[in-house]
Amino acid sequence: MLAAGLVLWVVAAGAAAARAAGPAAAGAPLKVLAYDTRPYFYRDGDKVGGLEYEILEYYARAKGRPLQVVWVSDFEQVLGRLAKGEGDVAAATLTATPERQRQVDFSARYFPVRVMLVEPRDQNTTSLADLAGATVATIKGTTYETAMLQVPRAKFVYGITERDLLELIASGKARAAAADSALVLGPLRDFPQLHLGIPLSPEQGLAFAVRKGSPLGEDLSRHIAQLKAGQIYYRLLEKHLGAEAAKLAAAGRE
Repeated sequence: MLAAGLVLWVVAAGAAAARAAGPAAAGAPLKVLAYDTRPYFYRDGDKVGGLEYEILEYYARAKGRPLQVVWVSDFEQVLGRLAKGEGDVAAATLTATPERQRQVDFSARYFPVRVMLVEPRDQNTTSLADLAGATVATIKGTTYETAMLQVPRAKFVYGITERDLLELIASGKARAAAADSALVLGPLRDFPQLHLGIPLSPEQGLAFAVRKGSPLGEDLSRHIAQLKAGQIYYRLLEKHLGAEAAKLAAAGRE
């Protein structure tokens, strides 16, 4: 049996530990491992912005915590540094995959993503077979190229970035391209004559990563659900990714 003083000490220590382990200890900085991927998380001099930044900034403000951003220059290091405890959460346009979930936990997805067809706005392709014999744009060695190999007798032109693909279609050098919706929605704002067409891959989602077993994952999930329940989420999508992104999210499309 424990002495009374020792009992009080154990209770107090347990309460302190619970507070420390909680997802949002009041006043403690929320340390974010961030990777510069405009328009999701970026910096312009001293200014920090982006969709991921604003979602986390809303969360930190609601919890009374300052947001501390730690920039990671190498994408491949983000999850490893998180797992080592160098941050509370990672924001790096991370797709929540089963492989990554063996290393870290994820919040609920904050934006759906999948490879989709990009084509002129006056076209509405319903099947890749409709593009038989067409010239299509892609990036070598990507899932985009794999998808477009399904086009019968396709001819290929190549770019290096998603913007390159859009320029090839807009200039008439390609009939269509495949691209990751999360990465192409921002550049699409500069190409009003183009739009997203049919999905070409299974649905996945971008999410925030947290350390294994951290309650922060569930707390962030509740926060994302609250943003979606109101209009803040859709305003953020339109601000950073454009009206098309907000429409797709509202319609449940990717």
